[in-house]
Amino acid sequence: MHRDHNNAGAAARHHRVAGLTLLELLVVLMVLIAVAGIIVPNVSDLRLGFAGDRKTAQQIATEQTLLQVRAAILGVNGQKGLWPDLAQCDADLPQTMAELFVPRAGWPDFDPSTRIGWRGPYLLGSGARYGTNDAYGSATDPAVLDAWGSPIVIQTPDAQHIRIVSGGKDGVIDTPPIVTMPALADCGDDVLLFLRVADTRS
Repeated sequence: MHRDHNNAGAAARHHRVAGLTLLELLVVLMVLIAVAGIIVPNVSDLRLGFAGDRKTAQQIATEQTLLQVRAAILGVNGQKGLWPDLAQCDADLPQTMAELFVPRAGWPDFDPSTRIGWRGPYLLGSGARYGTNDAYGSATDPAVLDAWGSPIVIQTPDAQHIRIVSGGKDGVIDTPPIVTMPALADCGDDVLLFLRVADTRS
């Protein structure tokens, strides 16, 4: 009889160890909410240029690349960025992706005492080249590629509406370069990230 009592006590102790307390569940829930609070704002600025409810792995990878390019331009979380390094002058916003690798003529070298000047490259180079001559760059310019292997470009219809654009799966930039806030229908399958304004396309 004494033996059964010990077995019942051991079973009860084992049962208590196997469960989670309310406090533990609340801690886990708070951690998940904190992680979501970090991730959601960084991804919510991105919108696909086409009506699609499911993203492919290439779309997600391209979105992450666009976020890295934005960080290289704007300098986030205390990291260096091209625009703050050049005193946040609108005239010095990059016109091409190449300017994140090679300074534009006339840009000063970085001066540690004033903390002003170009101190790039702002992105790690992959050796990729733009490959063609057009408004977005020249054939030999360094390039950042999207997940489909096509160059990502910068469009600057004006300083407020500067955006980074991937041509999407078809590799063709459909987004009109001079329209400040193009309609979604005009963007084809492009993936866009606006740098200074909210994406209000409809």
